[in-house]
Amino acid sequence: MGKINWKFWITAAMLVFSVWALWPTIQWSMMSDEARAQAERDRSPMLGRVIKLGLDLKGGTHLLLEVDASKLDENAKMRDAVERATEIIRNRIDQFGVAEPMIAKQGDRWIVIQLPGIKDPRAAKELIGKTALLEFRIVNKSKEANQVLDLLREKGITPEEFRANPSAFPEIEAIMPEGASVFASKEDTGYYVLDKAVLTGASLTNAKVEFGGQFGQPIVSIEFSKEGGRIFADITERNIERNLAIVLDDIVQSAPVIRSRIPDGKAIIEGNFNPEDARLLATVLRAGALPAPVNVIEERTVGPSLGDDSIRKGFGSALIGVILVFLFMSVYYRLSGLIANFALLLNFIALMAFMAYFQFTLTLPGVAGIALMLAMAVDANVLILERIREELMAGKTARVAVDAGYQKVFWTIFDANVTTLIAAVFLFQFGTGPIKGFAVTLSIGLCISMFTAIAVTKLIYEFLFKENLLLKFKI
Repeated sequence: MGKINWKFWITAAMLVFSVWALWPTIQWSMMSDEARAQAERDRSPMLGRVIKLGLDLKGGTHLLLEVDASKLDENAKMRDAVERATEIIRNRIDQFGVAEPMIAKQGDRWIVIQLPGIKDPRAAKELIGKTALLEFRIVNKSKEANQVLDLLREKGITPEEFRANPSAFPEIEAIMPEGASVFASKEDTGYYVLDKAVLTGASLTNAKVEFGGQFGQPIVSIEFSKEGGRIFADITERNIERNLAIVLDDIVQSAPVIRSRIPDGKAIIEGNFNPEDARLLATVLRAGALPAPVNVIEERTVGPSLGDDSIRKGFGSALIGVILVFLFMSVYYRLSGLIANFALLLNFIALMAFMAYFQFTLTLPGVAGIALMLAMAVDANVLILERIREELMAGKTARVAVDAGYQKVFWTIFDANVTTLIAAVFLFQFGTGPIKGFAVTLSIGLCISMFTAIAVTKLIYEFLFKENLLLKFKI
């Protein structure tokens, strides 16, 4: 009874979880195209729980980028710049959570990017091309600085215009404090005259989103390297009661007052972020700045590469294959085949539920991983049933034969699944794009199939024996 109880409750919990996790996907599949479009425009919470499809199944954004060679340092090589830009863009996309991306170099200076499910090229370009130049500058509040700000406002000159060509405004350039520059505030509360940068984002080791501040708004918490932390501590010690401006891409995010020395190399960036803006900023800062600007020379929103008709045929043929397997198991193994089919069905449903819950993206390589996982699950059930058949042929009773069959086959199934799982883990760790999709579905499916093939089917047998519904049977 104890064995039946724990197996029953785990199986019941799996079924309840699967129904709950897949229900939004089921609802989505029953909605009309107009209703889906409206839900996407309204950013319905349902979108966060629907199984996502990859570029080959759903479509998405295709971009072709070119690294701007004119902005490279004199000693920098184009090849190295393209490789570094490719890696930084890949890190940004991976950290930001865009699943199943395809990022590859093309030629000497181009990078091809495909982002499944993202149909807004603007959002993609915002993530990929952002420079993320982070600087810390002391606010200059001298008499000359105030005069500069007054003249800028009086003449309607923006900080960008002045920095681009200061010699065009000689009366302002003449009184500008040495080494200082003018920057705008993100909140449009005014302009700042800032001294030279005392520290840059090159010294960062981490950046993450937290919810703090006065009203619990999103902030970006940053942490400096050992050397950067030492410099930051020295800056804060020498400038107590002065404002330290946090400048991101030439925009002052905030300019807090330094109240005391900050010795631990940690700081926060505030700027009235929404959660998505804060997440984007943290992602870009962690990944680092691009070695040179990248220009989008081609962009388009693409449909599924195989076409809807091909996809329907592919899934149709897969469905026919599954039905044939179910029929074979039912005919050849009779009642035991039906029990194995139930385990396979539960295996598939639970896998889809996990993919929906953890927001993994389903691609054609992922479908291949599902097919391989189901094949291995069938193989496990066949091993069990053939072993039970041998025990029955040896003259053992049904109950003893079932117990012996599961006991003697367990380690064979375990070893086969673990070795495959190890390979899948390495594919996920070192693979990119579609290879990760294959590894994810295979890994999760293997873990679930181990439980369904051994625990769920055994639970059904134990229940039938307990209720005296299966005194003897044939395989």
